[in-house]
Amino acid sequence: MTLRRRSFLPLLLVTTALSHYACDDNGATPGVNAVGPSPLRPRAEFVNVARGDLVQPKFIDPILVSGGVCPTVPPLLAPFTVVFEGDGRSDRVFNQVHMQFVDHFGVLAGSMVMTHTQLATRFGSTTIPAFGTRVFPLSFPFGCVGAPTGLLTVVVFDVDGLGRETSRRTRVPIR
Repeated sequence: MTLRRRSFLPLLLVTTALSHYACDDNGATPGVNAVGPSPLRPRAEFVNVARGDLVQPKFIDPILVSGGVCPTVPPLLAPFTVVFEGDGRSDRVFNQVHMQFVDHFGVLAGSMVMTHTQLATRFGSTTIPAFGTRVFPLSFPFGCVGAPTGLLTVVVFDVDGLGRETSRRTRVPIR
């Protein structure tokens, strides 16, 4: 009986060590059925395929508006483009955009919201195809309050076919 216990203990230790080593996934949390393939676990190539909006350029150089007189016509315009990439699953709709400028002193210099109706009037269609890219050129009028340099925050809202809304925030320096 003592002989069995002695031979079983090293086997148990080796099995435990190997099972721990086999389950170590470089710090990743194991998913459902981590040992083999599972239909519930997304394939690696789909994990990072998240559609996103990208505000271009990375820095905005403001444009002087001729005839710009505060408060009716702000003297500066910050042009940028919102670029959507399809998620490969379904079409989406560009639903809304919120823009807000804060100058480099921290003075809130204005905000603007474009609703779905305004976007549809301006661009005709606001559909973002599941496969491909859609570009929406926009601009933000400012310059009546605060300094002409600062940070423009752009929050983009889009909706999928089931009515689920997604929003993403991007901050772009205006120099």
